[in-house]
Amino acid sequence: MTRFILLFTLLLSVEQAYSQNIFNTIVKDSQSKEPLIGAIAGLKGTGNAAVSDEGGEIILPNIPSGRQIIQFSNMGYKMLELEIDFPLTQPIEVVFLSPNRENELGEVIVQGTRSNRSIAQTPTRVEVLTEEIDEAATMDPSKIAHLLSHSTGIQVQQTSATSNTANVRIQGLDGRYTQILKDGFPLYGGFSGSLCIMQIPPLDLRQIEYIKGGASTLYGGGAIAGIINVISKEPTSEETILHLNGSQIGAFDVNMFTSKKYEKIGFTLLAQRNAHKAFDADKDGFTDMPELEKFNFNPKLVFYLSDRTNLSIAGTFTTEKRQGGDTKLLENEAISSSHFYKEKNEVSRITTQTKYSHKLTENQTFEFKNSFNIFDRSLLNVPTFNEGEYIFQGNQLSSFSELSYSIQKNKDVLITGLNFYTDEFKETPLQSILLRNEDRKTMGAFTNFTFDLGEKVSVESGLRGDYVFDDKLYLLPRVSALFKWTNRLTTRIGGGMGYRNASIFNQEAEILGYKGVLAINRNDTKAEKSSGGNADISYKMRLGEKILINFNQMFFYTHLNNPLVLQRSGSNYEFANADGYTESMGAETFFKFGFSDFVLFVGYTYTDATNHFSGTISNVSLTPKHSLKGDLLYALPGKWRIGLDYELKSGQTLSTGTQTPSFWTYGAVVERYYKNFTFFGNVENIFDYRQTNYESLLLAPNNTPQFAEVWAPLDGFVFNYGLKIKL
Repeated sequence: MTRFILLFTLLLSVEQAYSQNIFNTIVKDSQSKEPLIGAIAGLKGTGNAAVSDEGGEIILPNIPSGRQIIQFSNMGYKMLELEIDFPLTQPIEVVFLSPNRENELGEVIVQGTRSNRSIAQTPTRVEVLTEEIDEAATMDPSKIAHLLSHSTGIQVQQTSATSNTANVRIQGLDGRYTQILKDGFPLYGGFSGSLCIMQIPPLDLRQIEYIKGGASTLYGGGAIAGIINVISKEPTSEETILHLNGSQIGAFDVNMFTSKKYEKIGFTLLAQRNAHKAFDADKDGFTDMPELEKFNFNPKLVFYLSDRTNLSIAGTFTTEKRQGGDTKLLENEAISSSHFYKEKNEVSRITTQTKYSHKLTENQTFEFKNSFNIFDRSLLNVPTFNEGEYIFQGNQLSSFSELSYSIQKNKDVLITGLNFYTDEFKETPLQSILLRNEDRKTMGAFTNFTFDLGEKVSVESGLRGDYVFDDKLYLLPRVSALFKWTNRLTTRIGGGMGYRNASIFNQEAEILGYKGVLAINRNDTKAEKSSGGNADISYKMRLGEKILINFNQMFFYTHLNNPLVLQRSGSNYEFANADGYTESMGAETFFKFGFSDFVLFVGYTYTDATNHFSGTISNVSLTPKHSLKGDLLYALPGKWRIGLDYELKSGQTLSTGTQTPSFWTYGAVVERYYKNFTFFGNVENIFDYRQTNYESLLLAPNNTPQFAEVWAPLDGFVFNYGLKIKL
């Protein structure tokens, strides 16, 4: 601690003379003249950098007077350096970047679709978050759950009332139907699924992409509800950030991100320690936030072998200990008939990601990708005093390999490839007589063709064939179309299919701690399959330099066959296909209004998700029909950023048929910039709305929170604060 205080004091004492010049411009593609999202402008030789928003605008503050070099970069484009004298005598309104290969934005903007087009020209509906990532990291630097929860049509569903595990629901469907990727690699799923969004930090991410609806054509099984692709930062000009965060309920985080690019090699590195003390908001003797200690170490190396060839090697190393339950047990009190309930997760994850890209000719590219994921987890649960401890433990080893070839002619792009995916889980023999091992191997082939029909219509079509060993062949077509009525008004329509092989790793089994859950009966259980589509209309307009209007109205529908349900099987539980189907339909409305330094965002989602089982119709549990989310942000470049947010959730149906009340939550964030320092404070749930203000979480049969369904915040009012230092 003494060393840390000395280091902190030393950093605070460093003074650098910065004049308050601000550089403001719009970055565009030199060929298409379209604004570039996610482009980076940085003051050469410093860590001062900014990222362009969806309109391509970059605001770079804190630039000293005199002649300075501003570097502009974006993956798939040639780096540009401009020598500029400050203060400016006249504004530089537009900066053009030239593609370093024929495709427009490569994988930077829409990596998840494989279309190699800009977001404005991609027929598939893709939502991209960029500048929101920095704000979310201020609110919670330990995980992306907070960022996802503020997105329209996305619901972060807490699965444990005491240990705060969670999954992500898209458009009302269960979290197991959402496929989460990192840089296009399927690293999260199976045994690790309930912890993935709690372990992915936002600090080394440059953007997040959503593709909603059945999308298994793109990356194989699992994407019934949609895809979330988190994309890490690439090496740029020198950047090092130290991020310190604490909260009044016991959080303390130390995070560091650094990046450097040389002529032939570049690297990024994220290192962090996240800790949280156990917190009991309602004083019922059980944790509402678990005791937590987590370490993350994420290195990435990029080798620029030639003008045509790049090689990147990345890894993730995570360890975590998370425990909740009776607070007396966390204070090392012995288990007794009055104090027995406990839940403890111990996790170790190692992943590797390798990507080799070689440009064969000016319009042909070969790419190889490979990843390994080694995930060890021990889940301890003490449901009753008489039963004692139950431990479910095992190792998950998964791998993904892909070869792809792309060819481009003008703006038409054809991509075809092969991939091989393995996922093996081995249960550690402890207390179960019959081990619930799972072993699945899938060979896939895919093709994706994106082309224009004149200047007003673009089409993206794809077909995947997945052969699951010892099962069957799944054929998965998809098609999307983009209609450009004017420069401001567009329409997208598309549809696809998805599937997910049966597995015990679902929310219902997590709640039980896998105790008494039988292995999947492969002879009688079918894969879950879906089909669906969406359509939207979008309008974007700028009025002068200060006013931005962005409106999007989207409608969606998904039909899910053979959904898995957990049923009683004697004294045990077993997953089986339901006699019927699940249906989700609804609409999403997005509105964004920018005026000068203010931005207003409003998002509304209507979701009608129902189960049609054995002739009976019922609502999908924990799915609000109405959800309203919004933000008001004020940003004074180089000085202040102030934000207010709110969320409304309508009543939700619990598995018992009980209807919960509607509720509002509110939050606020303030950031103050001074030289290389950013001071921040953030308040969540200002009016302390908690589920336990409405009902107790202690339920039968054991008078513990084990089977409580979480439909509202449990931790209540939270204030976190800290400091970011650009070194």
